[in-house]
Amino acid sequence: ESGAKELVVDLTKVDYLDSTALGVLIGGLKRMREVDGNMVLVCPSPRIRRVFEITGLDKIFDIYNSQEDAQEAMGKETV
Repeated sequence: ESGAKELVVDLTKVDYLDSTALGVLIGGLKRMREVDGNMVLVCPSPRIRRVFEITGLDKIFDIYNSQEDAQEAMGKETV
């Protein structure tokens, strides 16, 4: 709604991810793509990343190990 075209969601401090959270992330990605935007995830935790792999969502989301990697991939400078 704010007009943002790029969004980085940082899951660094996330210890647990359930189906509700996955649904929220999918909804956010869908909204961003509807306005020709993109949303990427920062997820350094192998345990949380495994949830994305098991569900096949690692094929839908661009997932990076750090904020710097995500911002670089999106063509932004690290802030």
